[in-house]
Amino acid sequence: MSDSKKYDTQLFTGVVVEQDASGRYRPKTGVTPNVWRTGKHTKGKFKQIGQVFLTEKGQAIAVLNTEKLAFNKRHNYSSLQRWTSQQVSLELLKDWL
Repeated sequence: MSDSKKYDTQLFTGVVVEQDASGRYRPKTGVTPNVWRTGKHTKGKFKQIGQVFLTEKGQAIAVLNTEKLAFNKRHNYSSLQRWTSQQVSLELLKDWL
């Protein structure tokens, strides 16, 4: 593959979140962190820890950590679908950070 077809890839460790009665996202009880990556067709941009993204299956995930990912290793991870403007407070994520 030529360099012109490559795109920036990153890994995101995150935890599944769900909306409470007020519409705010909170970590789902009993979940463990997992890892996703940006893909060629990922919509939006990562801004900060706690930001919510949607997986290709529509699951909401809050970012706990990010790291660079070598382009040739990208197929080892599921890609995320799109970033949202939603944010989970770091206070709610403190048990995972």
